[in-house]
Amino acid sequence: SIGNMAWDSNNNNDWSNATLNANLNSGDYWTNILSDNAKSMIGDTLWYLGGSSTYNDVTASMFYERERGTTVYSGRDTSWVGKVGLMYPSDYGYATSGGSTTDRNACLNKELYNWDSSSYSDCKNNDWLYESSYHQWTITPRASRSDYVFRVGFAGYLRYYSANKAIGVRPVVFLKSSIKIVDGDGSSSNPYILQS
Repeated sequence: SIGNMAWDSNNNNDWSNATLNANLNSGDYWTNILSDNAKSMIGDTLWYLGGSSTYNDVTASMFYERERGTTVYSGRDTSWVGKVGLMYPSDYGYATSGGSTTDRNACLNKELYNWDSSSYSDCKNNDWLYESSYHQWTITPRASRSDYVFRVGFAGYLRYYSANKAIGVRPVVFLKSSIKIVDGDGSSSNPYILQS
């Protein structure tokens, strides 16, 4: 995480105009945090902004479909082209490998809001995007309200939260297709080394 920030200081869940979007793509993060070399490797990408009105019965695959859908709060964009975004709820769901008690297939068939249940702890505990020390934003809005966005909670569940609250931000980028991996295995102790 690059720290706790509001998704939008005006409490609107419109990513195209969100203050966090501005920070990541033209503000402090883009200007002062990312190196020129890193910026040169990041490509413009189509980000899907479809939302969901509920989380109660939604699995990773259902979120994937809704993220790419057209259900949004009145007047909101359904997509945006830019360089830096946030993970989708489906990214979090698909990032699990499952465990010995609950395998990956069982995790993928379980609603993401219920991953904090002790019966499904294998799902979150074997998910490389899970972080137990802070909540983290996704890019996906709640479609039935103008002020809520989905977040992954520190206990492993996925629910919505007011856009003006400051929680963990983990930026996501898509690399240009010309970028090569020149070293490393992708682990935390031996990360990939990239080259343009």
